[in-house]
Amino acid sequence: MAIITTSSSTRALSLKNVALGAAVALLSGMAINSIAAAAPGAYDRTFLSKAADAGSTEIAASKIAQGKSANADVKKFADSMVTDHSKVADELKQLASSKQIDVSDQPGARHKSELTKLNTLAGKQFDQEYVDKIGVAAHKDAVKLFTDASQKATDPEIKAFAAKTLPALQHHLDMANTLHESLAK
Repeated sequence: MAIITTSSSTRALSLKNVALGAAVALLSGMAINSIAAAAPGAYDRTFLSKAADAGSTEIAASKIAQGKSANADVKKFADSMVTDHSKVADELKQLASSKQIDVSDQPGARHKSELTKLNTLAGKQFDQEYVDKIGVAAHKDAVKLFTDASQKATDPEIKAFAAKTLPALQHHLDMANTLHESLAK
Protein backbone atom coordinates (compact mmCIF):
# COMPACT_ATOMS: atom_id res chain seq x y z
CA MET A 1 0.00 0.00 0.00
CA ALA A 2 1.37 3.36 -1.05
CA ILE A 3 1.37 6.28 1.32
CA ILE A 4 0.54 9.62 -0.24
CA THR A 5 2.31 12.57 1.24
CA THR A 6 2.02 16.20 0.35
CA SER A 7 4.86 18.51 0.79
CA SER A 8 4.43 21.67 2.80
CA SER A 9 5.15 23.77 -0.32
CA THR A 10 2.32 22.07 -2.23
CA ARG A 11 -0.05 22.57 0.70
CA ALA A 12 0.97 26.28 1.00
CA LEU A 13 0.46 26.78 -2.74
CA SER A 14 -2.96 25.15 -2.52
CA LEU A 15 -3.99 27.36 0.43
CA LYS A 16 -2.68 30.43 -1.39
CA ASN A 17 -4.83 29.57 -4.44
CA VAL A 18 -7.90 29.12 -2.24
CA ALA A 19 -7.28 32.48 -0.52
CA LEU A 20 -6.71 34.19 -3.87
CA GLY A 21 -9.90 32.66 -5.29
CA ALA A 22 -11.88 33.78 -2.24
CA ALA A 23 -10.51 37.33 -2.55
CA VAL A 24 -11.42 37.48 -6.24
CA ALA A 25 -14.92 36.20 -5.52
CA LEU A 26 -15.37 38.73 -2.70
CA LEU A 27 -14.19 41.66 -4.82
CA SER A 28 -16.34 40.55 -7.75
CA GLY A 29 -19.37 40.38 -5.51
CA MET A 30 -18.61 43.84 -4.12
CA ALA A 31 -18.24 45.26 -7.63
CA ILE A 32 -21.53 43.74 -8.76
CA ASN A 33 -23.29 45.05 -5.66
CA SER A 34 -21.76 48.48 -6.21
CA ILE A 35 -22.95 48.58 -9.83
CA ALA A 36 -26.41 47.39 -8.82
CA ALA A 37 -26.62 50.01 -6.07
CA ALA A 38 -25.52 52.77 -8.44
CA ALA A 39 -28.05 51.87 -11.12
CA PRO A 40 -31.41 53.48 -10.34
CA GLY A 41 -34.47 51.31 -10.73
CA ALA A 42 -37.37 51.68 -13.14
CA TYR A 43 -39.35 53.95 -10.80
CA ASP A 44 -36.44 56.37 -10.42
CA ARG A 45 -35.82 56.43 -14.18
CA THR A 46 -39.51 57.09 -14.87
CA PHE A 47 -39.57 59.86 -12.28
CA LEU A 48 -36.58 61.62 -13.84
CA SER A 49 -38.13 61.35 -17.29
CA LYS A 50 -41.53 62.65 -16.17
CA ALA A 51 -39.94 65.44 -14.14
CA ALA A 52 -37.85 66.54 -17.14
CA ASP A 53 -40.93 66.51 -19.38
CA ALA A 54 -42.99 68.50 -16.87
CA GLY A 55 -40.25 71.05 -16.33
CA SER A 56 -39.52 71.57 -20.03
CA THR A 57 -43.25 72.00 -20.69
CA GLU A 58 -43.58 74.65 -17.97
CA ILE A 59 -40.53 76.49 -19.31
CA ALA A 60 -41.79 76.42 -22.91
CA ALA A 61 -45.32 77.52 -21.95
CA SER A 62 -43.97 80.27 -19.71
CA LYS A 63 -41.77 81.58 -22.51
CA ILE A 64 -44.91 81.80 -24.67
CA ALA A 65 -46.64 83.69 -21.83
CA GLN A 66 -43.73 86.11 -21.54
CA GLY A 67 -44.33 87.12 -25.15
CA LYS A 68 -48.11 86.84 -25.47
CA SER A 69 -49.63 87.99 -22.21
CA ALA A 70 -50.52 91.63 -21.64
CA ASN A 71 -51.26 90.99 -17.96
CA ALA A 72 -48.38 92.13 -15.71
CA ASP A 73 -49.15 89.50 -13.06
CA VAL A 74 -49.18 86.69 -15.63
CA LYS A 75 -45.89 87.93 -17.09
CA LYS A 76 -44.34 88.10 -13.61
CA PHE A 77 -45.50 84.54 -12.88
CA ALA A 78 -44.13 83.37 -16.25
CA ASP A 79 -40.77 85.03 -15.52
CA SER A 80 -40.57 83.18 -12.21
CA MET A 81 -41.45 79.88 -13.87
CA VAL A 82 -38.76 80.25 -16.54
CA THR A 83 -36.10 81.21 -13.98
CA ASP A 84 -36.99 78.63 -11.33
CA HIS A 85 -37.72 75.70 -13.63
CA SER A 86 -34.57 76.34 -15.70
CA LYS A 87 -32.46 76.00 -12.53
CA VAL A 88 -34.26 72.79 -11.55
CA ALA A 89 -33.93 71.45 -15.10
CA ASP A 90 -30.16 71.98 -14.95
CA GLU A 91 -29.95 70.14 -11.62
CA LEU A 92 -32.12 67.33 -12.94
CA LYS A 93 -29.95 66.94 -16.07
CA GLN A 94 -26.79 66.76 -13.94
CA LEU A 95 -28.35 64.21 -11.61
CA ALA A 96 -29.65 62.08 -14.47
CA SER A 97 -26.28 62.24 -16.23
CA SER A 98 -24.51 61.10 -13.06
CA LYS A 99 -26.82 58.06 -13.09
CA GLN A 100 -26.23 57.40 -16.82
CA ILE A 101 -29.85 58.27 -17.61
CA ASP A 102 -30.76 60.36 -20.64
CA VAL A 103 -33.58 62.85 -20.17
CA SER A 104 -35.01 65.16 -22.79
CA ASP A 105 -34.99 68.91 -22.45
CA GLN A 106 -37.99 69.14 -24.78
CA PRO A 107 -41.67 68.61 -23.94
CA GLY A 108 -43.10 65.24 -24.89
CA ALA A 109 -45.69 64.74 -27.64
CA ARG A 110 -48.70 65.13 -25.35
CA HIS A 111 -47.40 68.42 -24.01
CA LYS A 112 -46.40 69.70 -27.44
CA SER A 113 -50.04 69.59 -28.51
CA GLU A 114 -51.02 71.54 -25.38
CA LEU A 115 -48.37 74.14 -26.23
CA THR A 116 -49.62 74.39 -29.81
CA LYS A 117 -53.16 75.00 -28.54
CA LEU A 118 -51.92 77.56 -26.03
CA ASN A 119 -50.03 79.38 -28.76
CA THR A 120 -53.24 79.86 -30.78
CA LEU A 121 -54.95 81.79 -27.97
CA ALA A 122 -54.75 85.50 -27.19
CA GLY A 123 -55.73 88.05 -24.55
CA LYS A 124 -57.69 87.01 -21.47
CA GLN A 125 -58.41 83.60 -22.98
CA PHE A 126 -54.67 82.96 -23.27
CA ASP A 127 -54.01 84.14 -19.72
CA GLN A 128 -56.77 81.96 -18.30
CA GLU A 129 -55.65 78.85 -20.21
CA TYR A 130 -51.99 79.36 -19.30
CA VAL A 131 -52.76 79.86 -15.61
CA ASP A 132 -55.25 76.95 -15.54
CA LYS A 133 -53.15 74.40 -17.44
CA ILE A 134 -49.56 75.40 -16.64
CA GLY A 135 -49.96 77.30 -13.41
CA VAL A 136 -52.49 75.21 -11.53
CA ALA A 137 -52.94 71.81 -13.22
CA ALA A 138 -49.30 71.23 -14.16
CA HIS A 139 -48.11 72.23 -10.70
CA LYS A 140 -50.67 69.95 -9.01
CA ASP A 141 -49.29 67.10 -11.11
CA ALA A 142 -45.69 68.12 -10.35
CA VAL A 143 -46.34 68.33 -6.61
CA LYS A 144 -47.81 64.82 -6.68
CA LEU A 145 -44.96 63.49 -8.83
CA PHE A 146 -42.27 64.95 -6.55
CA THR A 147 -44.11 63.99 -3.34
CA ASP A 148 -44.31 60.39 -4.51
CA ALA A 149 -40.65 60.36 -5.56
CA SER A 150 -39.54 61.87 -2.25
CA GLN A 151 -41.09 58.81 -0.59
CA LYS A 152 -40.72 56.02 -3.16
CA ALA A 153 -37.46 56.63 -5.02
CA THR A 154 -34.86 54.00 -4.24
CA ASP A 155 -31.80 56.05 -5.19
CA PRO A 156 -30.94 58.32 -2.24
CA GLU A 157 -29.79 61.20 -4.45
CA ILE A 158 -32.95 61.10 -6.56
CA LYS A 159 -35.07 60.91 -3.42
CA ALA A 160 -33.23 63.91 -1.93
CA PHE A 161 -33.59 65.90 -5.18
CA ALA A 162 -37.35 65.31 -5.17
CA ALA A 163 -37.67 66.29 -1.50
CA LYS A 164 -35.52 69.40 -1.96
CA THR A 165 -37.49 70.58 -5.02
CA LEU A 166 -40.95 69.94 -3.58
CA PRO A 167 -41.33 73.14 -1.48
CA ALA A 168 -40.64 75.36 -4.51
CA LEU A 169 -43.23 73.47 -6.56
CA GLN A 170 -45.77 73.86 -3.77
CA HIS A 171 -44.98 77.59 -3.69
CA HIS A 172 -45.52 77.78 -7.46
CA LEU A 173 -48.89 76.07 -7.04
CA ASP A 174 -49.87 78.57 -4.34
CA MET A 175 -48.83 81.44 -6.62
CA ALA A 176 -50.81 79.94 -9.50
CA ASN A 177 -53.92 79.52 -7.35
CA THR A 178 -53.72 83.17 -6.26
CA LEU A 179 -53.23 84.28 -9.87
CA HIS A 180 -56.13 82.08 -10.98
CA GLU A 181 -58.41 83.74 -8.42
CA SER A 182 -57.37 87.23 -9.52
CA LEU A 183 -58.04 86.42 -13.18
CA ALA A 184 -61.51 85.12 -12.33
CA LYS A 185 -62.56 88.53 -10.99
